[in-house]
Amino acid sequence: MSTNGTMEQASGTLTRTTARRLQQASTTEVPQKLKEKVNLAVLDYLGAIASGLQSPWSSQVIKYARSRKGAQEAHAWGLQDDISAETAAFVNSLLAHSAIRDDMHLKSNSHIGSIIISAALALAQRDGWTGEQLLRSIIGGYEASALLGVAVQQSKGYNRHMRPSGVIGAFGAAGAAIAATNANEDVAVNALAFAANMASGFNEWAWAGGLEIYTEMGSASQAGIVAFDLARAGLQCSETVIEGRAGLFAAFSATEGEHLFEKGLEAEIGTGIMDVQFKPVPGCNYAQTPLAVALKIAQNHDLSKGIAGVSVSCTSGAKNYPGCDNPGPFTTVQQTKMSIQFGVCAALIHKDVSEEVFGKFDSEEITNLASQCTIEELKEYAQSFSEGRQPARVEVELKGGETIKEELSDVPWLDSKAVIDRFYSDTKGILGSEKSQKELVRSFEGLSDLQECSRIWGLFKGSEAQRA
Repeated sequence: MSTNGTMEQASGTLTRTTARRLQQASTTEVPQKLKEKVNLAVLDYLGAIASGLQSPWSSQVIKYARSRKGAQEAHAWGLQDDISAETAAFVNSLLAHSAIRDDMHLKSNSHIGSIIISAALALAQRDGWTGEQLLRSIIGGYEASALLGVAVQQSKGYNRHMRPSGVIGAFGAAGAAIAATNANEDVAVNALAFAANMASGFNEWAWAGGLEIYTEMGSASQAGIVAFDLARAGLQCSETVIEGRAGLFAAFSATEGEHLFEKGLEAEIGTGIMDVQFKPVPGCNYAQTPLAVALKIAQNHDLSKGIAGVSVSCTSGAKNYPGCDNPGPFTTVQQTKMSIQFGVCAALIHKDVSEEVFGKFDSEEITNLASQCTIEELKEYAQSFSEGRQPARVEVELKGGETIKEELSDVPWLDSKAVIDRFYSDTKGILGSEKSQKELVRSFEGLSDLQECSRIWGLFKGSEAQRA
């Protein structure tokens, strides 16, 4: 033991190196481009929350939140009274992922925003952070998540039965708390190590359609707060938990993890959030381009003769990710949002990929066509996929014998204007008025200037739509 009571470890462990990087995120100047990206990420997150409140299970989630009596520390959507920060983070993260339209970090194959922003907002309210602390928290949370996520996901042997967001989410949420508070280095190391131990979640939901797809996000957000609080209380954790002989990389067969993690540290701070993209369609990342191509065909070609068959060519990632190459049968919306076959065929038939269309898992017209739709990995897409692009091609054979073929080189990700427009459209029901929406946008645009964030919580709670 050292004189300050912490376990002595080599100074180069990945938890300690991350702690020092987060200290930089706490103190270095935040460039304007990062402030703008944080604003977009938060607005996209709030739109996702609004969509989540429309989900069939939202009332059950809110019922659960009401049952969790205790400290009144942070706002949970759907409630007027505050609840504990951990439970608020759990509920808000679950709701934000409920439409599967939250932001996407490609190299880590994870939805970072739902987890990190939920934890950051809950802690900011509980602990009375300034706007600048909240800003740095979000940047740091994305940073820690991306470092671990890329190291695991880009390692060839990684166990793909594990949920990517669940593996890295708690680590990122603890990182968010550290970046906001410029925590003592040993506290930060222990928080990150505890959080790494909380990696969890399996991908069976992608086949069976269970709601754990959403609770995994909530658990990660909640666990990151718990990890930070444990470390602040003085509890100690194994510092080598990530790269150690029986650590996270070993457990997940991420044999290249340590090298990839160290390589990620060479990038400038803020790379994590700057690499995030915003989905155009409420469904799996890997289904985005095939669905966009199918929509292009449906909207630009005459399909009135009837469809005899559909084939999709895609990347290896899309072909092999759990639940994506799934011709049915379907019993839940979770399955339809993962299945490339269902999404493509639904888009061709309905010329739409709305929540209503994804809910048609019992539609014989869609499911019959989906059951015959073929998915093929196209090797010529391998280079594009390695560079972060997700090309796809869709071929539709009409009953008259004609074949229609369309292709896109990547997902048509939303730009900043589209993200902001969707925020206004989606949050009408939960923020009550355009005035409240605009005030919230201004608050997050000027986050670094806020000495305290109470006005934000007031705007969150002010909607008549939330009043019980």
